[in-house]
Amino acid sequence: MNRLALIITLWIATVIVACGGSGSVPTPPPPTGSFSNASLNGQYAFSMSGADGVTGSFFARVGSFTADGHGNITAGIEDVNTVLDVPQTLAFTSSTYSIQADGRGIINLTNSTGTLSFSVTMLSPSQGLIVQTDLNATASGTFVIQNVNSFTTAGISGTYVFDFSGLDPGGNPDSIVGQFVSTGSGTFSSGLLDENDNAQLVSAAPFTGSSYQMDGTNGATFGRGTLSFTANGTTFNYVFYIVNGSRVRMMETGSNALTVGDAIAQSSVPATNANFNGNFVFLLTGSGTSGPITRIGRFAADGNGNLGSIAADTNDAGTVAKVPSGSLSSTTYAIDSANPGTGRGTLTFTDSKLGDFQFVFYLSSSSGGVIQDISKNNVADGSIQLQTGAPFSNSSLAGDYGLNFAGVSSNSAVGVTAEEDFVGHITLSSASSSNVTGAVDFSEFSSNQGVFTNIVVSGNGLMVAGDGTNTGATRNALSLKLNAAPSSTLNFVPYILNSQTIFLAGTDSNRVISGTVTVQAP
Repeated sequence: MNRLALIITLWIATVIVACGGSGSVPTPPPPTGSFSNASLNGQYAFSMSGADGVTGSFFARVGSFTADGHGNITAGIEDVNTVLDVPQTLAFTSSTYSIQADGRGIINLTNSTGTLSFSVTMLSPSQGLIVQTDLNATASGTFVIQNVNSFTTAGISGTYVFDFSGLDPGGNPDSIVGQFVSTGSGTFSSGLLDENDNAQLVSAAPFTGSSYQMDGTNGATFGRGTLSFTANGTTFNYVFYIVNGSRVRMMETGSNALTVGDAIAQSSVPATNANFNGNFVFLLTGSGTSGPITRIGRFAADGNGNLGSIAADTNDAGTVAKVPSGSLSSTTYAIDSANPGTGRGTLTFTDSKLGDFQFVFYLSSSSGGVIQDISKNNVADGSIQLQTGAPFSNSSLAGDYGLNFAGVSSNSAVGVTAEEDFVGHITLSSASSSNVTGAVDFSEFSSNQGVFTNIVVSGNGLMVAGDGTNTGATRNALSLKLNAAPSSTLNFVPYILNSQTIFLAGTDSNRVISGTVTVQAP
Protein backbone atom coordinates (compact mmCIF):
# COMPACT_ATOMS: atom_id res chain seq x y z
CA MET A 1 0.00 0.00 0.00
CA ASN A 2 1.34 3.60 -0.95
CA ARG A 3 1.26 5.86 2.10
CA LEU A 4 1.84 9.52 1.36
CA ALA A 5 0.35 10.28 4.77
CA LEU A 6 3.58 8.94 6.21
CA ILE A 7 5.83 11.37 4.39
CA ILE A 8 4.42 14.76 5.25
CA THR A 9 7.48 15.50 7.33
CA LEU A 10 6.85 19.24 7.34
CA TRP A 11 3.68 18.47 9.30
CA ILE A 12 5.63 16.59 11.96
CA ALA A 13 6.63 19.02 14.73
CA THR A 14 8.96 16.76 16.69
CA VAL A 15 9.56 13.11 17.54
CA ILE A 16 10.27 11.90 21.04
CA VAL A 17 10.68 8.13 21.44
CA ALA A 18 10.29 6.20 24.67
CA CYS A 19 9.90 2.47 25.07
CA GLY A 20 6.35 1.50 25.93
CA GLY A 21 4.02 2.92 28.51
CA SER A 22 3.46 2.28 32.20
CA GLY A 23 1.15 -0.06 34.01
CA SER A 24 0.19 -3.67 33.37
CA VAL A 25 -1.35 -5.00 30.17
CA PRO A 26 -3.14 -8.29 29.46
CA THR A 27 -1.24 -11.11 27.79
CA PRO A 28 -2.72 -12.67 24.63
CA PRO A 29 -3.70 -16.33 24.87
CA PRO A 30 -1.34 -18.83 23.21
CA PRO A 31 -1.56 -18.38 19.42
CA THR A 32 -3.48 -20.94 17.41
CA GLY A 33 -3.32 -21.75 13.72
CA SER A 34 -1.29 -23.60 11.11
CA PHE A 35 1.65 -21.26 10.53
CA SER A 36 5.20 -22.06 11.67
CA ASN A 37 8.81 -21.31 10.75
CA ALA A 38 8.29 -23.63 7.79
CA SER A 39 5.73 -21.16 6.39
CA LEU A 40 8.51 -18.67 5.61
CA ASN A 41 10.58 -20.64 3.14
CA GLY A 42 12.06 -19.21 -0.05
CA GLN A 43 13.21 -15.90 -1.46
CA TYR A 44 11.09 -12.80 -0.83
CA ALA A 45 11.15 -9.22 -2.15
CA PHE A 46 10.14 -6.55 0.36
CA SER A 47 9.21 -2.88 0.15
CA MET A 48 8.70 -0.52 3.08
CA SER A 49 8.48 3.20 3.78
CA GLY A 50 8.14 5.28 6.91
CA ALA A 51 9.89 7.70 9.26
CA ASP A 52 13.41 7.67 10.70
CA GLY A 53 13.43 7.36 14.48
CA VAL A 54 15.91 10.19 15.09
CA THR A 55 15.13 12.84 12.49
CA GLY A 56 11.53 11.95 11.63
CA SER A 57 12.45 12.22 7.93
CA PHE A 58 10.85 10.05 5.27
CA PHE A 59 12.79 6.98 4.15
CA ALA A 60 12.22 3.80 2.15
CA ARG A 61 13.83 0.39 1.82
CA VAL A 62 13.46 -2.31 -0.82
CA GLY A 63 15.31 -5.58 -1.02
CA SER A 64 15.32 -9.36 -0.96
CA PHE A 65 15.90 -12.03 1.69
CA THR A 66 16.04 -15.82 1.65
CA ALA A 67 14.43 -17.85 4.47
CA ASP A 68 15.29 -21.52 4.96
CA GLY A 69 12.06 -22.66 6.66
CA HIS A 70 13.95 -23.32 9.92
CA GLY A 71 14.35 -19.84 11.42
CA ASN A 72 17.38 -18.62 9.47
CA ILE A 73 17.78 -15.87 6.88
CA THR A 74 20.56 -17.33 4.76
CA ALA A 75 21.08 -14.41 2.34
CA GLY A 76 19.74 -10.96 1.59
CA ILE A 77 20.34 -7.43 0.39
CA GLU A 78 18.55 -4.10 0.67
CA ASP A 79 18.64 -0.59 -0.74
CA VAL A 80 17.85 2.18 1.74
CA ASN A 81 17.15 5.78 0.79
CA THR A 82 16.32 8.80 2.92
CA VAL A 83 15.83 12.41 1.96
CA LEU A 84 18.81 13.35 4.14
CA ASP A 85 21.49 10.72 3.40
CA VAL A 86 23.17 9.04 0.44
CA PRO A 87 21.34 5.84 -0.67
CA GLN A 88 22.97 2.64 0.57
CA THR A 89 23.08 -0.96 -0.65
CA LEU A 90 23.61 -3.31 2.29
CA ALA A 91 23.98 -7.09 2.56
CA PHE A 92 22.39 -9.15 5.35
CA THR A 93 24.40 -11.64 7.41
CA SER A 94 23.67 -13.88 10.44
CA SER A 95 19.95 -13.10 10.40
CA THR A 96 17.05 -15.02 11.97
CA TYR A 97 13.26 -15.19 12.19
CA SER A 98 10.45 -16.92 14.10
CA ILE A 99 6.80 -17.45 13.08
CA GLN A 100 3.98 -18.31 15.51
CA ALA A 101 0.93 -20.45 14.81
CA ASP A 102 -1.25 -17.38 14.11
CA GLY A 103 1.19 -16.10 11.48
CA ARG A 104 2.68 -13.38 13.67
CA GLY A 105 6.43 -13.33 14.12
CA ILE A 106 9.74 -11.51 14.16
CA ILE A 107 12.46 -11.10 11.53
CA ASN A 108 15.89 -9.85 12.64
CA LEU A 109 18.09 -8.69 9.76
CA THR A 110 21.75 -7.88 10.43
CA ASN A 111 23.87 -5.70 8.15
CA SER A 112 26.91 -3.47 8.57
CA THR A 113 24.86 -0.85 10.46
CA GLY A 114 23.60 -3.33 13.08
CA THR A 115 20.54 -5.54 13.60
CA LEU A 116 17.11 -4.39 12.47
CA SER A 117 13.98 -5.93 14.00
CA PHE A 118 10.66 -6.31 12.21
CA SER A 119 7.27 -7.61 13.32
CA VAL A 120 5.50 -9.60 10.62
CA THR A 121 2.20 -11.29 9.94
CA MET A 122 2.07 -14.04 7.34
CA LEU A 123 -0.93 -13.97 5.01
CA SER A 124 0.19 -17.17 3.32
CA PRO A 125 3.52 -18.90 2.66
CA SER A 126 3.93 -16.60 -0.36
CA GLN A 127 3.33 -13.18 1.22
CA GLY A 128 3.14 -11.22 4.43
CA LEU A 129 2.93 -7.84 6.16
CA ILE A 130 5.88 -6.18 7.89
CA VAL A 131 6.52 -3.26 10.30
CA GLN A 132 9.85 -2.09 11.70
CA THR A 133 9.78 -2.33 15.51
CA ASP A 134 13.27 -1.58 16.82
CA LEU A 135 13.08 2.17 17.63
CA ASN A 136 15.58 2.97 14.85
CA ALA A 137 12.64 3.78 12.58
CA THR A 138 9.00 2.97 12.02
CA ALA A 139 7.86 1.77 8.62
CA SER A 140 5.26 -0.47 7.01
CA GLY A 141 5.24 -2.65 3.95
CA THR A 142 4.87 -6.11 2.48
CA PHE A 143 7.02 -9.02 1.35
CA VAL A 144 6.22 -11.35 -1.56
CA ILE A 145 7.87 -14.59 -2.66
CA GLN A 146 10.08 -14.23 -5.74
CA ASN A 147 10.43 -16.39 -8.83
CA VAL A 148 14.19 -16.64 -9.30
CA ASN A 149 13.68 -17.74 -12.91
CA SER A 150 12.53 -14.17 -13.65
CA PHE A 151 15.86 -12.60 -12.62
CA THR A 152 16.86 -11.60 -16.15
CA THR A 153 16.38 -8.62 -18.44
CA ALA A 154 13.58 -10.55 -20.12
CA GLY A 155 11.92 -10.91 -16.70
CA ILE A 156 10.45 -7.43 -17.23
CA SER A 157 8.53 -7.81 -20.48
CA GLY A 158 5.15 -6.54 -21.65
CA THR A 159 2.84 -3.85 -20.30
CA TYR A 160 2.81 -2.66 -16.68
CA VAL A 161 1.00 -0.04 -14.61
CA PHE A 162 2.86 1.64 -11.77
CA ASP A 163 2.19 3.77 -8.71
CA PHE A 164 5.05 5.59 -6.93
CA SER A 165 4.60 7.98 -4.00
CA GLY A 166 6.92 9.99 -1.79
CA LEU A 167 8.72 13.34 -1.95
CA ASP A 168 10.00 15.52 -4.78
CA PRO A 169 13.51 17.08 -4.64
CA GLY A 170 12.14 20.00 -2.63
CA GLY A 171 10.61 17.77 0.04
CA ASN A 172 7.05 18.23 -1.24
CA PRO A 173 4.54 15.37 -1.59
CA ASP A 174 4.68 13.68 -4.98
CA SER A 175 2.57 11.00 -6.68
CA ILE A 176 3.38 9.35 -10.02
CA VAL A 177 1.09 6.84 -11.75
CA GLY A 178 1.33 5.50 -15.26
CA GLN A 179 2.00 2.70 -17.71
CA PHE A 180 5.00 1.43 -19.64
CA VAL A 181 5.61 -1.25 -22.27
CA SER A 182 8.87 -3.17 -21.84
CA THR A 183 10.61 -4.82 -24.78
CA GLY A 184 12.22 -7.38 -22.47
CA SER A 185 15.63 -6.32 -23.76
CA GLY A 186 16.50 -3.27 -21.66
CA THR A 187 14.22 -0.54 -23.04
CA PHE A 188 10.60 0.57 -22.98
CA SER A 189 8.88 0.89 -26.34
CA SER A 190 6.44 3.40 -24.84
CA GLY A 191 5.33 4.89 -21.55
CA LEU A 192 2.88 7.40 -20.10
CA LEU A 193 2.55 9.04 -16.70
CA ASP A 194 0.46 11.41 -14.62
CA GLU A 195 2.28 13.26 -11.86
CA ASN A 196 0.73 15.21 -8.99
CA ASP A 197 3.71 17.06 -7.52
CA ASN A 198 2.63 19.27 -4.63
CA ALA A 199 -0.76 19.76 -6.35
CA GLN A 200 0.91 20.74 -9.64
CA LEU A 201 -0.37 18.37 -12.31
CA VAL A 202 1.33 16.73 -15.28
CA SER A 203 -1.24 14.83 -17.33
CA ALA A 204 -0.64 11.92 -19.72
CA ALA A 205 3.02 12.80 -20.37
CA PRO A 206 4.70 10.32 -22.77
CA PHE A 207 8.11 8.79 -22.06
CA THR A 208 10.83 10.30 -24.27
CA GLY A 209 13.59 7.95 -23.17
CA SER A 210 14.09 4.84 -21.03
CA SER A 211 16.44 2.01 -20.15
CA TYR A 212 16.89 -0.71 -17.56
CA GLN A 213 19.52 -3.29 -16.71
CA MET A 214 20.16 -6.07 -14.24
CA ASP A 215 22.80 -5.52 -11.54
CA GLY A 216 25.89 -7.43 -12.65
CA THR A 217 26.68 -8.45 -9.07
CA ASN A 218 23.27 -8.95 -7.44
CA GLY A 219 20.85 -9.28 -10.35
CA ALA A 220 21.01 -13.02 -10.89
CA THR A 221 20.90 -13.74 -7.15
CA PHE A 222 18.35 -11.23 -5.84
CA GLY A 223 16.59 -9.86 -8.94
CA ARG A 224 18.11 -6.41 -8.44
CA GLY A 225 18.57 -3.88 -11.22
CA THR A 226 18.34 -0.20 -12.12
CA LEU A 227 15.93 1.68 -14.35
CA SER A 228 15.42 5.20 -15.69
CA PHE A 229 12.83 6.98 -17.80
CA THR A 230 12.27 10.56 -18.94
CA ALA A 231 8.91 12.34 -19.23
CA ASN A 232 7.98 16.02 -19.39
CA GLY A 233 11.68 16.93 -19.33
CA THR A 234 12.42 15.10 -16.06
CA THR A 235 14.48 11.93 -15.71
CA PHE A 236 13.48 9.51 -12.97
CA ASN A 237 15.96 6.90 -11.67
CA TYR A 238 14.98 3.76 -9.75
CA VAL A 239 16.48 0.63 -8.25
CA PHE A 240 14.22 -2.40 -8.68
CA TYR A 241 13.75 -5.95 -7.42
CA ILE A 242 11.87 -8.41 -9.64
CA VAL A 243 9.20 -10.42 -7.85
CA ASN A 244 8.14 -12.30 -10.98
CA GLY A 245 7.11 -11.46 -14.51
CA SER A 246 3.98 -9.77 -13.17
CA ARG A 247 5.41 -7.58 -10.42
CA VAL A 248 8.46 -5.37 -9.85
CA ARG A 249 9.28 -3.44 -6.65
CA MET A 250 10.90 -0.02 -7.17
CA MET A 251 12.49 2.82 -5.19
CA GLU A 252 13.72 6.15 -6.53
CA THR A 253 17.43 6.76 -6.08
CA GLY A 254 20.26 8.98 -7.30
CA SER A 255 18.58 12.32 -6.57
CA ASN A 256 17.04 14.26 -3.71
CA ALA A 257 13.64 12.92 -4.69
CA LEU A 258 12.33 9.72 -3.13
CA THR A 259 9.30 7.81 -4.35
CA VAL A 260 8.59 4.12 -3.90
CA GLY A 261 6.04 1.64 -5.24
CA ASP A 262 5.34 -1.32 -7.51
CA ALA A 263 4.79 -1.97 -11.19
CA ILE A 264 2.09 -4.58 -11.97
CA ALA A 265 1.59 -6.38 -15.28
CA GLN A 266 -1.47 -5.47 -17.34
CA SER A 267 -3.87 -7.86 -19.02
CA SER A 268 -7.09 -7.24 -20.95
CA VAL A 269 -7.51 -3.62 -19.90
CA PRO A 270 -10.78 -1.87 -20.82
CA ALA A 271 -10.53 -0.03 -24.14
CA THR A 272 -13.87 1.78 -23.91
CA ASN A 273 -16.35 2.95 -21.29
CA ALA A 274 -18.44 -0.12 -22.03
CA ASN A 275 -15.66 -2.39 -20.78
CA PHE A 276 -15.44 -0.58 -17.44
CA ASN A 277 -18.49 -1.49 -15.40
CA GLY A 278 -19.43 -2.83 -11.99
CA ASN A 279 -18.95 -1.78 -8.38
CA PHE A 280 -15.50 -0.51 -7.43
CA VAL A 281 -13.83 0.35 -4.11
CA PHE A 282 -10.86 2.71 -3.78
CA LEU A 283 -8.44 3.68 -1.02
CA LEU A 284 -5.96 6.57 -1.23
CA THR A 285 -3.56 8.26 1.19
CA GLY A 286 -1.45 11.38 0.89
CA SER A 287 -1.49 15.10 1.57
CA GLY A 288 -4.71 17.10 1.78
CA THR A 289 -5.78 20.68 2.30
CA SER A 290 -4.89 20.70 6.00
CA GLY A 291 -2.29 17.92 6.32
CA PRO A 292 -2.19 14.14 5.93
CA ILE A 293 -5.27 12.71 4.24
CA THR A 294 -6.87 9.35 3.65
CA ARG A 295 -9.83 8.89 1.32
CA ILE A 296 -11.89 5.76 0.82
CA GLY A 297 -14.92 5.24 -1.36
CA ARG A 298 -17.14 3.18 -3.60
CA PHE A 299 -19.03 3.73 -6.86
CA ALA A 300 -20.86 1.84 -9.57
CA ALA A 301 -19.76 2.31 -13.21
CA ASP A 302 -22.61 1.62 -15.65
CA GLY A 303 -20.61 0.96 -18.84
CA ASN A 304 -21.84 4.25 -20.39
CA GLY A 305 -19.63 6.78 -18.61
CA ASN A 306 -21.93 7.35 -15.63
CA LEU A 307 -21.29 6.76 -11.92
CA GLY A 308 -23.90 5.77 -9.37
CA SER A 309 -24.14 4.52 -5.76
CA ILE A 310 -21.31 6.87 -4.78
CA ALA A 311 -20.06 6.88 -1.20
CA ALA A 312 -16.78 8.26 0.14
CA ASP A 313 -15.18 9.10 3.47
CA THR A 314 -12.28 11.53 3.91
CA ASN A 315 -10.10 12.19 6.95
CA ASP A 316 -8.09 15.36 6.29
CA ALA A 317 -5.82 16.03 9.29
CA GLY A 318 -8.52 14.78 11.67
CA THR A 319 -11.51 16.44 9.98
CA VAL A 320 -13.86 13.73 8.70
CA ALA A 321 -16.31 14.29 5.83
CA LYS A 322 -18.77 11.93 4.14
CA VAL A 323 -20.00 11.80 0.58
CA PRO A 324 -22.84 12.38 -0.04
CA SER A 325 -23.14 15.37 2.29
CA GLY A 326 -25.13 17.36 -0.25
CA SER A 327 -26.54 16.59 -3.66
CA LEU A 328 -24.31 14.86 -6.22
CA SER A 329 -23.75 15.97 -9.81
CA SER A 330 -21.24 15.55 -12.67
CA THR A 331 -20.93 11.88 -11.78
CA THR A 332 -18.95 10.64 -14.77
CA TYR A 333 -15.99 8.57 -15.88
CA ALA A 334 -14.11 8.14 -19.16
CA ILE A 335 -11.60 5.62 -20.49
CA ASP A 336 -8.91 7.67 -22.26
CA SER A 337 -9.51 7.27 -26.01
CA ALA A 338 -6.49 9.47 -26.83
CA ASN A 339 -4.17 6.89 -25.25
CA PRO A 340 -5.74 3.54 -26.19
CA GLY A 341 -4.47 0.40 -24.58
CA THR A 342 -2.87 2.20 -21.64
CA GLY A 343 -5.70 1.53 -19.17
CA ARG A 344 -5.81 5.25 -18.38
CA GLY A 345 -9.07 6.89 -17.38
CA THR A 346 -10.62 9.67 -15.34
CA LEU A 347 -13.57 9.92 -12.99
CA THR A 348 -15.23 12.84 -11.27
CA PHE A 349 -18.15 13.74 -9.06
CA THR A 350 -19.31 16.89 -7.30
CA ASP A 351 -20.89 17.14 -3.86
CA SER A 352 -22.82 20.39 -3.44
CA LYS A 353 -21.46 20.81 0.09
CA LEU A 354 -17.93 19.40 -0.27
CA GLY A 355 -16.98 20.40 -3.81
CA ASP A 356 -15.32 18.58 -6.70
CA PHE A 357 -13.66 15.16 -6.48
CA GLN A 358 -11.37 14.33 -9.40
CA PHE A 359 -9.23 11.27 -10.09
CA VAL A 360 -7.08 9.69 -12.77
CA PHE A 361 -6.55 5.92 -12.87
CA TYR A 362 -4.54 3.30 -14.72
CA LEU A 363 -6.11 -0.17 -14.84
CA SER A 364 -4.05 -3.32 -14.71
CA SER A 365 -7.15 -5.28 -15.76
CA SER A 366 -10.92 -4.83 -15.87
CA SER A 367 -10.87 -5.70 -12.15
CA GLY A 368 -8.78 -2.78 -10.94
CA GLY A 369 -5.52 -0.87 -10.90
CA VAL A 370 -4.02 2.28 -9.39
CA ILE A 371 -5.68 5.65 -8.78
CA GLN A 372 -4.45 9.19 -8.16
CA ASP A 373 -6.39 12.01 -6.50
CA ILE A 374 -6.13 15.26 -8.48
CA SER A 375 -8.77 17.18 -6.54
CA LYS A 376 -7.80 20.75 -5.63
CA ASN A 377 -4.90 20.96 -3.14
CA ASN A 378 -4.70 17.16 -2.75
CA VAL A 379 -1.78 14.82 -3.49
CA ALA A 380 -2.82 11.21 -2.91
CA ASP A 381 -2.83 7.81 -4.57
CA GLY A 382 -3.66 4.19 -3.95
CA SER A 383 -5.67 1.23 -5.19
CA ILE A 384 -8.98 0.82 -7.04
CA GLN A 385 -10.49 -2.67 -7.18
CA LEU A 386 -13.66 -4.37 -8.36
CA GLN A 387 -16.03 -5.23 -5.52
CA THR A 388 -17.36 -8.78 -5.64
CA GLY A 389 -19.29 -11.17 -3.43
CA ALA A 390 -22.02 -8.90 -2.02
CA PRO A 391 -24.18 -9.11 -0.03
CA PHE A 392 -21.83 -9.36 2.94
CA SER A 393 -22.53 -10.32 6.53
CA ASN A 394 -20.63 -11.01 9.72
CA SER A 395 -21.07 -14.70 9.00
CA SER A 396 -19.64 -14.51 5.48
CA LEU A 397 -16.64 -12.51 6.73
CA ALA A 398 -15.83 -14.63 9.79
CA GLY A 399 -12.26 -15.93 9.82
CA ASP A 400 -8.61 -15.17 10.53
CA TYR A 401 -7.04 -12.02 9.08
CA GLY A 402 -3.70 -10.29 8.90
CA LEU A 403 -3.81 -6.53 9.37
CA ASN A 404 -1.58 -3.58 8.55
CA PHE A 405 -2.44 0.06 9.32
CA ALA A 406 -0.19 3.08 8.84
CA GLY A 407 -0.53 6.82 9.21
CA VAL A 408 0.12 9.64 11.65
CA SER A 409 -1.19 10.34 15.13
CA SER A 410 -1.15 13.50 17.19
CA ASN A 411 -0.68 14.23 20.88
CA SER A 412 -2.42 17.57 21.36
CA ALA A 413 -1.20 17.88 24.95
CA VAL A 414 2.41 18.35 23.85
CA GLY A 415 1.90 19.42 20.23
CA VAL A 416 3.44 16.27 18.71
CA THR A 417 2.46 14.57 15.46
CA ALA A 418 4.30 11.50 14.23
CA GLU A 419 4.02 8.25 12.32
CA GLU A 420 2.50 5.04 13.59
CA ASP A 421 2.53 1.56 12.03
CA PHE A 422 0.55 -1.53 13.08
CA VAL A 423 0.79 -5.19 12.09
CA GLY A 424 -1.00 -8.17 13.58
CA HIS A 425 -3.65 -10.87 13.47
CA ILE A 426 -7.35 -10.72 14.30
CA THR A 427 -10.16 -13.26 14.29
CA LEU A 428 -13.60 -12.04 13.24
CA SER A 429 -16.51 -14.09 14.55
CA SER A 430 -20.02 -14.27 13.13
CA ALA A 431 -21.50 -12.37 16.10
CA SER A 432 -23.08 -8.99 15.38
CA SER A 433 -20.99 -7.20 18.05
CA SER A 434 -17.89 -7.75 20.19
CA ASN A 435 -16.76 -9.98 17.33
CA VAL A 436 -13.02 -9.33 17.18
CA THR A 437 -10.06 -10.81 19.08
CA GLY A 438 -6.36 -10.82 18.31
CA ALA A 439 -2.98 -9.23 18.91
CA VAL A 440 -0.85 -6.54 17.26
CA ASP A 441 2.63 -5.03 17.36
CA PHE A 442 3.05 -1.34 16.62
CA SER A 443 5.46 1.57 16.62
CA GLU A 444 4.19 5.03 17.53
CA PHE A 445 6.79 7.78 17.36
CA SER A 446 4.99 10.48 19.31
CA SER A 447 5.50 11.74 22.85
CA ASN A 448 5.71 9.03 25.55
CA GLN A 449 5.30 6.35 22.92
CA GLY A 450 7.56 3.79 21.30
CA VAL A 451 7.39 0.13 20.34
CA PHE A 452 4.52 -1.99 21.66
CA THR A 453 4.46 -5.75 21.10
CA ASN A 454 1.96 -8.54 21.73
CA ILE A 455 -0.88 -6.11 22.48
CA VAL A 456 -4.30 -7.70 22.96
CA VAL A 457 -7.00 -6.49 20.54
CA SER A 458 -10.67 -6.48 21.56
CA GLY A 459 -13.60 -4.11 21.16
CA ASN A 460 -16.96 -3.72 19.50
CA GLY A 461 -15.56 -5.11 16.28
CA LEU A 462 -17.11 -5.03 12.81
CA MET A 463 -20.57 -3.74 11.87
CA VAL A 464 -21.49 -4.79 8.33
CA ALA A 465 -23.98 -3.53 5.75
CA GLY A 466 -25.07 -5.94 3.05
CA ASP A 467 -23.60 -3.97 0.14
CA GLY A 468 -20.21 -3.71 1.83
CA THR A 469 -20.46 0.06 2.32
CA ASN A 470 -23.90 1.24 3.43
CA THR A 471 -24.38 4.37 1.37
CA GLY A 472 -26.88 5.87 3.79
CA ALA A 473 -26.21 8.06 6.81
CA THR A 474 -24.79 5.12 8.76
CA ARG A 475 -21.60 3.57 7.41
CA ASN A 476 -20.01 0.24 8.14
CA ALA A 477 -17.81 0.52 11.21
CA LEU A 478 -14.84 -1.25 12.77
CA SER A 479 -13.70 -0.51 16.33
CA LEU A 480 -10.51 -2.04 17.74
CA LYS A 481 -9.44 -1.56 21.34
CA LEU A 482 -5.68 -1.83 21.91
CA ASN A 483 -5.17 -3.04 25.47
CA ALA A 484 -1.83 -1.29 26.02
CA ALA A 485 -1.00 1.06 28.88
CA PRO A 486 -2.69 3.43 28.38
CA SER A 487 -5.28 1.73 26.20
CA SER A 488 -6.64 3.32 23.03
CA THR A 489 -9.37 2.61 20.51
CA LEU A 490 -8.99 2.82 16.74
CA ASN A 491 -12.17 3.60 14.82
CA PHE A 492 -12.45 2.90 11.09
CA VAL A 493 -14.91 3.04 8.25
CA PRO A 494 -14.48 -0.26 6.36
CA TYR A 495 -15.28 -0.76 2.68
CA ILE A 496 -15.51 -4.46 1.93
CA LEU A 497 -13.76 -5.40 -1.29
CA ASN A 498 -14.64 -9.11 -1.23
CA SER A 499 -14.75 -12.00 1.23
CA GLN A 500 -10.92 -11.89 1.42
CA THR A 501 -10.08 -8.20 1.80
CA ILE A 502 -11.42 -5.12 3.58
CA PHE A 503 -10.12 -1.58 2.97
CA LEU A 504 -10.08 0.66 6.07
CA ALA A 505 -9.79 4.39 6.73
CA GLY A 506 -9.59 5.85 10.22
CA THR A 507 -12.28 8.22 11.47
CA ASP A 508 -10.65 9.49 14.68
CA SER A 509 -9.84 13.20 15.02
CA ASN A 510 -6.40 12.56 16.55
CA ARG A 511 -4.99 10.37 13.78
CA VAL A 512 -5.03 9.87 10.02
CA ILE A 513 -4.62 6.18 9.38
CA SER A 514 -5.59 3.57 6.81
CA GLY A 515 -4.84 0.02 5.78
CA THR A 516 -6.24 -3.41 5.02
CA VAL A 517 -7.30 -6.61 6.70
CA THR A 518 -6.74 -9.69 4.56
CA VAL A 519 -7.79 -13.30 5.06
CA GLN A 520 -4.96 -15.65 5.98
CA ALA A 521 -4.41 -18.86 4.03
CA PRO A 522 -1.77 -21.01 5.81
